Amino acid sequence: MNLYIPILTVTSTKSRIVLGVLALRRQYVASSMLWFIPHHGGHGGYVYLLGCYVNDVSLNLSRLHINIFDEYNICKMLATLLKYVFFWVPKAINWVAFFTPFAVIYAFYELIGPEFTAVSVTGAALYLFKTMLSPKNEHRTALTSQVLTTPGTKKEGKRVAIIGAGPAGLVTAKECLEAGCKVTTYDSADDIGGEFANRFWPGGKLTSSPYVTSFSDFEPRMNKDGSRNLLHDTKEEYSEYMKIYAKHFKVDKTLKMQEAVTKIAMKKLPDEEPTFNITVKSWKNGNEVSRTDGPYDHIAFCIGGNGTPHVPKVPGLEEFKKLGGDVIHSADLGAKTKSVDDAFKWCGGKRVVGLGMGESMADIYGIMADELKNPPKDLYVAIRSGSWIIPRVNPLNGVVNDWDSSRLRYAMPKWAHNRIVVFCGWLSQVFAITPNKESALRFKLMTSIPGSKPCYKPATKSNRFISVIAREKAELIQAGIEKIDGKDIYFRNGKVVKDVDSLIFGTGFQKYDFFENGGLTFEGSSAPESCACGRFLRIFDPAFGDKLGFIGMGIRPLVGSIPTVAEIQARLFAAVVSGSKKLPPTDLMIARAAEDKEMAFREFGEDNKNAISSSNGWKGVTNWIPYMDIIAREVGCEPSNWWLIFRPLLAAKVMVGPMTVVHYRLRGPGAQYKTARKIMSGLPIASRVYDLMFYTAVHWTLALFKWPMVFLNPGKFDLINTAKFSVPKKYAKGKME
Repeated sequence: MNLYIPILTVTSTKSRIVLGVLALRRQYVASSMLWFIPHHGGHGGYVYLLGCYVNDVSLNLSRLHINIFDEYNICKMLATLLKYVFFWVPKAINWVAFFTPFAVIYAFYELIGPEFTAVSVTGAALYLFKTMLSPKNEHRTALTSQVLTTPGTKKEGKRVAIIGAGPAGLVTAKECLEAGCKVTTYDSADDIGGEFANRFWPGGKLTSSPYVTSFSDFEPRMNKDGSRNLLHDTKEEYSEYMKIYAKHFKVDKTLKMQEAVTKIAMKKLPDEEPTFNITVKSWKNGNEVSRTDGPYDHIAFCIGGNGTPHVPKVPGLEEFKKLGGDVIHSADLGAKTKSVDDAFKWCGGKRVVGLGMGESMADIYGIMADELKNPPKDLYVAIRSGSWIIPRVNPLNGVVNDWDSSRLRYAMPKWAHNRIVVFCGWLSQVFAITPNKESALRFKLMTSIPGSKPCYKPATKSNRFISVIAREKAELIQAGIEKIDGKDIYFRNGKVVKDVDSLIFGTGFQKYDFFENGGLTFEGSSAPESCACGRFLRIFDPAFGDKLGFIGMGIRPLVGSIPTVAEIQARLFAAVVSGSKKLPPTDLMIARAAEDKEMAFREFGEDNKNAISSSNGWKGVTNWIPYMDIIAREVGCEPSNWWLIFRPLLAAKVMVGPMTVVHYRLRGPGAQYKTARKIMSGLPIASRVYDLMFYTAVHWTLALFKWPMVFLNPGKFDLINTAKFSVPKKYAKGKME
């Protein structure tokens, strides 16, 4: 059998290319390979040489030592050669995408005529005008596209109890104070800041950057040299930010710390609005003390969604414990620890297996491998399924990665965005001249997501464990655990890890209903709806109207941050509580909640319904920018298209700049136009020009074919208000008011 191997020699970037074919008979050739080295001659370029072994005699075509490879690796080397030949393909695809809309317009002009072309271009511009600045949910109806609250008459002095003093509770207290309410804020913890401040390990970092996490009217801390702080805050830095925020807006005077709300009793008299008394448990001198506070007119629930840690039932786990094996949950690491080494002292010098991979676990693997004075002897990372890993900082431009979450990018139809993400990942692997282990691992995990749908699953915004695996400080096991036999762990792919000392579970939390297993009872009525999908705009239970609000609860944005979602929710809650906004009739709220739930399942349910790590599984997942825009429209503070069209420079910044809640301070109630514009102007454009060209071209190409949708379904694109006629019969319980 003859084996033909092409030889490519390039002596410089400007010299000619010499191609040849070497024919070798298989029976005389033990193995062959292609050897690639940079050519550092006078003109630069590369030299590609071939070496082979024939009957154990080295036939080197250079001074280099050539290793023995089998025939399979010859194919791999040939594939690498093709990468050098076709390195230009990704760039070419980008330019093809850029010129595609121009080609479509030219085709319309030549094949159909100038009149149709003019109409199509105008229609596409209108379509882009309605979509690029205002990303929408993938599935929506006329009802879910409309503003449903109405203006009301503001009344001050409403009594509001806020349960929880994390970011959601603090911003709700602040907004209610500004609305003229009397506010009391309760929290069972020692310090404000919620779960991140009280359950995270020392020095742990946020996975969203300061301007994507901070509130819209309180800028993050500056660096010592006066420049903006753009890199991710630690637990201590973000806790300090919240303390300064609370003091600045006098929220600290409403706080009642180390006081746990255990019972809420609703009282409803004829012809009167219901009120609420709450039972509070506190501790004085080591003794438990209970009292009743109230009455309150409104209650805001701002309780974190992470309750009891979830440890899967694994055969042999109890026996593993009896044999002295450590069983840790990631949620246990931050409890009253003074340093990173103190939090991770249990793993020093041991064989450790980690199960699960969320954002916390991604960091935990990195800490164990890189930061400890006494690291584990061996570390294994077991991941049952795939994940979309986004590094905190973009390795291509050194800018924080969440700034790529722009309106331009997320205004694209999700199916198109998903395919682009996967396709670009594939291009980066196939045509990468220099192998990148971290990039290859990220692509492998991304394509392991069911259906290869990274854009339909909450992203993991930490790359630390990828770096650890790429540097061979940990071993990746992409399989679920099957059983434990003594101290040996068996995985479903046949892998066995023997003599394990410690197991750390990063498997999230049990499904959490605070009225059932959260230690809070509700009297005087059926307990409120604890699932976000059962509430109007994920905030108001239709059965209680404006009396109860749920802020930051049951919300898991795919990208972005929960505190920013909580802020825009808090602004609407405060407006409703104060009377500035009126909620729609009950049947309309029920209909809207039901359609939101149906659309959420269509978009996220199939691939996320078993994701126990997110509150209530798929029911808590939401699209960050579209959801905040929906609430902002109800508040009246969305930077609307018609308002921005007369401010083109600001519109461009809103569209291609990093997404922050500062967008919702440009106009409407609570506007701080000069401050907001100053902050936005000081933030750089994170996306490369290369990416902006690509995404803009894709938008234009789609718009040239989809623009008739604006006129065929005007309610869906907010051109007309169809809310009064949009209550489906199956949800309607009476006539509209």
